[in-house]
Amino acid sequence: MSRKLSPPNAGTTALAAGMISARRRVETPGATATALEVATARLASRRQRDALPGTLRTRRLVLRAPIRGDVPDLVRLADNPGIAAVLSRLPSPYTRADAIGFVEIFAQRADERPYAITLDGQFIGIVGFTYFAGDEPPELGYWLGEPYWGRGYMSEAAKALLDAAFATGHYPRIKSRALATNAASLNVLEKAGFKRLREGTDAHGNHAGQAMVFLALEQPRWM
Repeated sequence: MSRKLSPPNAGTTALAAGMISARRRVETPGATATALEVATARLASRRQRDALPGTLRTRRLVLRAPIRGDVPDLVRLADNPGIAAVLSRLPSPYTRADAIGFVEIFAQRADERPYAITLDGQFIGIVGFTYFAGDEPPELGYWLGEPYWGRGYMSEAAKALLDAAFATGHYPRIKSRALATNAASLNVLEKAGFKRLREGTDAHGNHAGQAMVFLALEQPRWM
């Protein structure tokens, strides 16, 4: 966005002086090192994100980037209180505006890499990673439309994404979490090889204060 420049006056001159002073304060060795660490962490996260393939195929499923054509099925499946109850960030009720925002904004963020899970060309759910600053590992998240529960699709999609991530060499460790009462999700994670680390509570989101199980998966040594 272009900025309209105005002639300097007392206010802008004072502001400029303040900015210069602030810049001098920031440019200390410690601040520079911190800024470098943050930039390095962002670059590492972007490298992890961009190293993943655009499309993944399994025996029954195709995983690809969410597209605008997914919106009707996304609304139909995500607007489900039973799904919202076990996800920390899903709005409920889930509207068309939410779906469009997910496809056109959320899915494009540098700290997110969602894949649409499709069956015979039809959208049935989401699996993907959220990335964090620093040394915190990416987090696996997912949900599946209720009509497709109990058929092994979620385990199949999660395994495909985890295998692809480890194959890049940029994912030494992946974390995940689930409500302590969500046996189905815990089964998906443990079937994929995740190990329970601890139990605790979420500090933010829809699950704030609720009992959670925190898990992690290390890259297999043979990869």
